[in-house]
Amino acid sequence: MNFLLLAWVILATFLESVRTQSYLTTCDRVRRHGYPCDTHSVTTADGYILTMFRVPHAHYGDAQMSAEGRPVVFLMHCLLGSSDIWVLNGPETALPFVLADAGYDVWMGNARGNVYSENHISLSSSSPEFWSFALDEIGVIDLPAKLDYVMKQTQQKKLHYVGYSQGTTAFMMALSTIPRLNGVMKTSHLLAPVAFMCHMKSPAVRVASEFFGKPNALADFLGTLPVQGVWELLRGLGPTFCKNQIFSQFCVAILNFITGWDSPYLNRTLLPDIIQTLPAGGSNRQIFQYMQSFISCHFRAYDLGLRGNMERYGKPYPPDYKLENIHPESPIQIYYSDNDFFVSLEDVQRLHKIIGNKASWHRIQFDKFNHFDFTLSYNVKSCVNSCVVDKIQEYEGRPFNGSMCDHFKPNVF
Repeated sequence: MNFLLLAWVILATFLESVRTQSYLTTCDRVRRHGYPCDTHSVTTADGYILTMFRVPHAHYGDAQMSAEGRPVVFLMHCLLGSSDIWVLNGPETALPFVLADAGYDVWMGNARGNVYSENHISLSSSSPEFWSFALDEIGVIDLPAKLDYVMKQTQQKKLHYVGYSQGTTAFMMALSTIPRLNGVMKTSHLLAPVAFMCHMKSPAVRVASEFFGKPNALADFLGTLPVQGVWELLRGLGPTFCKNQIFSQFCVAILNFITGWDSPYLNRTLLPDIIQTLPAGGSNRQIFQYMQSFISCHFRAYDLGLRGNMERYGKPYPPDYKLENIHPESPIQIYYSDNDFFVSLEDVQRLHKIIGNKASWHRIQFDKFNHFDFTLSYNVKSCVNSCVVDKIQEYEGRPFNGSMCDHFKPNVF
């Protein structure tokens, strides 16, 4: 008992020290490379206050300093991530910098519940009510609110969208539910698109899904617990732990266990930053909804159990998202890989059967390219980002290099 008490005191002391540490924000990371960065916030219809970061133009001192008239590109991050993940790879590689250098006004969103969006007009982030949200709210409530805010601020009626992992899920939920959003997308780019997960290969998630992939008392209880302490513990340990040459291998193994084995492309110099910024917080229900997708083989709303489903949806089972309702102005650009433990080739094929002719499909040429590599690999610029920028340039009638998208493997369909 004395040992447990001592361990608890040590852990509590450590967490308190972590809370008081000064972490670099997304804007801090942007500015240290000489780029401008602004902070914006928007309040959703249900009271969540969401933070966004804006890189309005390239380096200070460039001839074109104003964001006025620059086409807007909106970026949305992965599960339990934040806007940080877009900028970790630095100005030569990371997409926000590459886009800003190419003459775009870049906005990065944050999902409710992460470190940048833990505020609400009436709820405390320590209350269960605050955490009673899933992916549905991020896609159908948060994303439209952010896009509308960005277009109002920039006085533009349309924008380009880039989503990664959960950012693709939110996109598909939003456009299949809110028809008008199809009309505001100039181009859209889905990196590692997560919709159907029937063949998801992550060992960790497959095991956990047996416990949390269906409604039950434990999932109901954990789904509304505040989770900040867990994230703070990991963020505090990461920078020190993963800098060590021996332990860094363990950090890589954890990432690979979740997202895809044996990728040689992870930029390992980023490990301390990765562990410090991931996970960035979120709701357990977000995680559970992906697990439900694995168990049910459906892309649908959060399953609240029979009683909860009848109360919210008026039927015993949650409704499926109607992906056939997605019809943006120009083809969706979809990027996927063979070694992605979250997005299997079989599930990509199923997605293709529904929206196939509404999208252009790009299969990464490297066999071991995994889920994290879409933002954190050393070769992501040549594998993904250059093609993204080229497609945006082409749409805007600017000079582009058509060969930037010629290096992908043949598709699986």
